[in-house]
Amino acid sequence: MQTVNHMVNEEIRIEGWNALVTRLGVAGATRFLLEYQSGKGNYTKERKHIFHQRTVRQIIKDI
Repeated sequence: MQTVNHMVNEEIRIEGWNALVTRLGVAGATRFLLEYQSGKGNYTKERKHIFHQRTVRQIIKDI
């Protein structure tokens, strides 16, 4: 196996699938992928709106 830095995207997908199958089995790996959601929108813009003029300290305090 190559290091991740030297793999093309297709190789990463194949290695990822193989890792999931090894750990979860085919059915578990399939269920895992069906749970994946890529999301929608533009998080960068939303983050600027949500945290407008707030410091990291203020955000952490609220958590």
